[in-house]
Amino acid sequence: MSHEQIAETLTLLHRIWALFLIAVYFSGFMDEYHFPGNQNEPLEAEAILWNAQRVLFFGLMFVGFLIDLVQMREDRNKAFLFLFLSLLLGGFSGWISAIQCKIVTQLFGIARPEAVSIIKNILPMTGVT
Repeated sequence: MSHEQIAETLTLLHRIWALFLIAVYFSGFMDEYHFPGNQNEPLEAEAILWNAQRVLFFGLMFVGFLIDLVQMREDRNKAFLFLFLSLLLGGFSGWISAIQCKIVTQLFGIARPEAVSIIKNILPMTGVT
């Protein structure tokens, strides 16, 4: 492979890696938005999000490994840099996206789905329409 082809491959892999990272954080954000708090046993719908997060995380790790393989052709000192970043950023994605969800909902006053259903159940009892 020429230097140009390696650079193009790295650029493509970096973009794919970034998309996987965004998807991991988005799925964590949606999990916290729809199912707030920590639970030992997930609800049925939450289990789907947990499985999606796992698949996306391992995809992120795989793309990070591919980036490292391509980078090692140019510089062996950069070995396993993206694999480590994938492990670090993907591993903390649940905590970070949960914190981001709480901050966004508080800053913008977005009502969570369970809060809306509670309000709809309380309003008829108070006589407020």
